[in-house]
Amino acid sequence: MRGMEVSQTRQEENEEMINMNIKQFIEATRQYLFDMAAAQPALVSIPLSGDR
Repeated sequence: MRGMEVSQTRQEENEEMINMNIKQFIEATRQYLFDMAAAQPALVSIPLSGDR
C-alpha cells in the first residue's frame, strides 16, 4: 500500500512539474514574440485583406 502512495505522489509531482514547465514555455514564447513584434512594428500593422 505504501508503494502505491509513493508512486501516486511522484506522479502528481511530475504532472505539476510538467504543467509548470508548459506555463514557463508559453510565457517565454509570448515574451519572445512580443519583443519580436515590437522590434518590427511595420509587420504587425499590415492589414489583412479578404479580397484575395
